[in-house]
Amino acid sequence: MENEALRAWQDLLSVTPLPVRQAVAAVVRDGAETLTEEFYDRMMRSDRASRFLDQERVQKRLRASLRRWMTELFEVDTDLVQSIRRQIEVGVVHARIRLPIDLIPAGIRILKRGIRRRIDFAPLDHADRLLALVYVSDLLHLADGLMNRAYFQDAQDVVRNDEAYRLVTQKRSASFERARQRAALSEWAESLLLAVWSQTSPRSFAPLRDSEFGIWLHHKGSILFGESDDFRSLLESIHTMDSALLPRLSEAGQDRQRTDAAITAIKQLLDLIRFNLNELFEHTSSQDDGLDTETQLPDRRYLPAILANEMRAHGDSGRPCSLLLIEVQLPAFKGLPSSGARSRLLQVVAHTLIDCARTSDHLFRFDELRFLMIAVECDRAKATVLANTITEELRNALQAGNVQGSWTPVQSTVAIGIAEYDRHPDYQYLIQRAETALAEASTSSRARIVCA
Repeated sequence: MENEALRAWQDLLSVTPLPVRQAVAAVVRDGAETLTEEFYDRMMRSDRASRFLDQERVQKRLRASLRRWMTELFEVDTDLVQSIRRQIEVGVVHARIRLPIDLIPAGIRILKRGIRRRIDFAPLDHADRLLALVYVSDLLHLADGLMNRAYFQDAQDVVRNDEAYRLVTQKRSASFERARQRAALSEWAESLLLAVWSQTSPRSFAPLRDSEFGIWLHHKGSILFGESDDFRSLLESIHTMDSALLPRLSEAGQDRQRTDAAITAIKQLLDLIRFNLNELFEHTSSQDDGLDTETQLPDRRYLPAILANEMRAHGDSGRPCSLLLIEVQLPAFKGLPSSGARSRLLQVVAHTLIDCARTSDHLFRFDELRFLMIAVECDRAKATVLANTITEELRNALQAGNVQGSWTPVQSTVAIGIAEYDRHPDYQYLIQRAETALAEASTSSRARIVCA
């Protein structure tokens, strides 16, 4: 890609006289501030574009980046290889934040019109002005093409990882989740009946959407089952339960006949939910590839797909989400007598983290001794409570476990970095915040849990 773009860029420069390129560079440099304002004014009018620009901090960062990008693109003494790589980098970022692909050429058109209007007032004769207009159009098209190619390559990687992670989740969930989620659904139904029988007033009932089953379905279920008709039917059934049947049960009050009718309708809908859930699990295929061999956890290569999916879901719902980066520091780790002892140690850590996590959370092996947990619908305060639980459980497990084959306790230190999702569209930024918090927690003499 770079070599082809370099030849095209050099050909464009060879047919555009240096004075013309200098005049265009001056136009862009002098008008960069106004061009940036015009660009964001137009883009903010688009509902799809504005959702990527509505954070003040993001806007400020992007405004400065756009001004720098424009001036560097048209500088006459720019390093062509670096400029080409810059366009590729921008395209990768656009793919990473899932920017709709049609918004990129739309933005290019806005900039092109603004620059061409200003060239009309540049000190150029008619022939040079025509060359300048062609030069601006061709160079922006070249940059647009580079960004689009990088966008599609990265997007294809994301789609492949997304599908691979879905298959891994299918394997795990088909084995463990069917009975677990049926039990969670039954537990919610039992709690509902107990609330009815308690005769409390006023009568209010916990929504199915906020139950363990409802949260699991909206997060892991969406990955496991995809956008099938049965899955959409499940979501609609939950909405019907919370928006129609539960209010109907609440309004029945002490009227036994109305209460019985409402409970009958709820039971019928629960039967439909169980049926659809069974059908979805029946259609999941068993796959053996994609799990870390030592811990049987998903590998970090699935993070782009799943984290972007969760950020999009939490951004749409407005609910909080937190990232926990967990590091188990083991001074004696290198002294473990065999690879078998090493694997047993990692399995103890993984099993303990699985026990601490909720069924709706996502857990990955991040690298050698670090694990990453996506705590869905969990704010910073709840994430801190969860981190304290994880710390205590890991210490107990490592001190009590037979990780060296002789019931020898392993002295360990657990450090956890927490980053709450702040609606920044780039998942890498969220991971970096968690890594920064973990670095602080790892070197601190006191706090082993640090929030970004």
